[in-house]
Amino acid sequence: MENIIIRVIEKLFILYFLGYFLIDIALFIIFLVTFHSDKKKYDVSFKEIDPMHRVTVIVPAYNEEVSILHCIHMLKNLDYPDFEIIIVNDGSTDKTKETLLNSISFKPVEINITDTINTADVKDVYSTEDEKILFINKVNGGKADSINAGINYSSGEFICTIDADSILDRNSLKAVVTPMIMDSSVIVTGGQLAVSNDTVIENNKIVNFRMPHNIWVLWQITEYIKSFLVSRIGLSKINSLLIMSGAFSLYRRNDLLNTGGFLTSVNNHSYIRNIFKEEKSTVCEDMEIVVRLSRYYLENNKKGRVVFLPKPLCWTEVPDNFANLYKQRSRWQLGLAECLFMHSRMFFDPRYKATGMLAFPYYFFLEFLSPIIKIFAFAFIAFVGIQGLINLKWVMFMLLFITVTTALITSIITVFIERWSEKQATGNRDALRYKSAGDWIKLIISSIIGDFSYSFFKIFAQLKGTLDFIRKKSDWNKFERRGIKKVDVPGTSEIKLKSVN
Repeated sequence: MENIIIRVIEKLFILYFLGYFLIDIALFIIFLVTFHSDKKKYDVSFKEIDPMHRVTVIVPAYNEEVSILHCIHMLKNLDYPDFEIIIVNDGSTDKTKETLLNSISFKPVEINITDTINTADVKDVYSTEDEKILFINKVNGGKADSINAGINYSSGEFICTIDADSILDRNSLKAVVTPMIMDSSVIVTGGQLAVSNDTVIENNKIVNFRMPHNIWVLWQITEYIKSFLVSRIGLSKINSLLIMSGAFSLYRRNDLLNTGGFLTSVNNHSYIRNIFKEEKSTVCEDMEIVVRLSRYYLENNKKGRVVFLPKPLCWTEVPDNFANLYKQRSRWQLGLAECLFMHSRMFFDPRYKATGMLAFPYYFFLEFLSPIIKIFAFAFIAFVGIQGLINLKWVMFMLLFITVTTALITSIITVFIERWSEKQATGNRDALRYKSAGDWIKLIISSIIGDFSYSFFKIFAQLKGTLDFIRKKSDWNKFERRGIKKVDVPGTSEIKLKSVN
């Protein structure tokens, strides 16, 4: 009897990991097949599609004195005909407010707002003379609450959210708006994230080619490329993408107002009260809003699509040490669990089409349950090996062979995709390509090492997030950023900005 149970468990593990592998391969194939066609579909002249669509760019800021001015300078230089910038100071305890008021000519203003989402109290509002930059100073309420405050004061047809440390390609805003204008069923768009650590920025462009030396950053580079250029494009193509990074996302303002904006504990919007019978909040507001928008469209018998675009690029700083990365990945897992369970009625419900039948099972079984199943798989192999019910040496050899082979293939594909996408990109993306043979080898080797180390690190961080969810412990755990440092270049009058690792 014991032997039968062991064999059943063995077969279940084989089916799970085989399915995991095949789904990853399927997403990669979808990416290869659709990458060029999607690029051509949206790669049109912005002037051909009526550029008169105002965008509000909202920048939530909490203790961002080291990066906020650079962020504003970058945004002011975006190539877009009509946009406003709203900076929301979320009760910062550093000198974010003083930095802004001392560096930019703001004047206090009173603005009457009509369509509102409930937020923490707004203390005061400032505007530049040309009214292109609005500064909202409010009581601390969290990132989602800050975005909601920005939505209340916005005047754009579209809402773009970015992080205060983000660096956008000059043409990125046009690129993410284009699908929204061309197709009314597109409800969310977003672009590729790239790692900004150890890059040098000059005149809003990345100008260095140096591969980061920090191993934590290297592991995240390969992870980001695989996640944002393969998985998200594949999931987007089958309309099963449930998340768009809060570092760079675009929404329709009316959609946000109709669904209540971003989820917070003080948000009492009628649609939120209708779907959630009790107070809800999450540390993963960028995922929850995508799920809720998809749900809203499907419940109202409207077609809604979440579109991920590989061309618009956003550089962002990633954690560069064990502690900060552990906090971030634990929070991601916690947020994933919160979103899946608070919208659990969509799970395997045909009324929600691909979102319920494909997206929810994918994120639940292959994302949320993955670390738990992997831990049990390791424990099972150890148990049957000790009991002599399996050839442990053969299993370890097979695991080693599969891991190394997968790491090599993934790394080679990663470099191939990076090289391929370089030709499709704008000039200032060129600096993020890792061109030398030495850099390629370094990337591949770091990926292989990561399969035996970083993968286990992520599993334990995700388990921590799962336990936090079970214990209903929901903390943001924002990691410490290095920020942007100015470096004077001898012999020139230009100033370079360096994102320090």
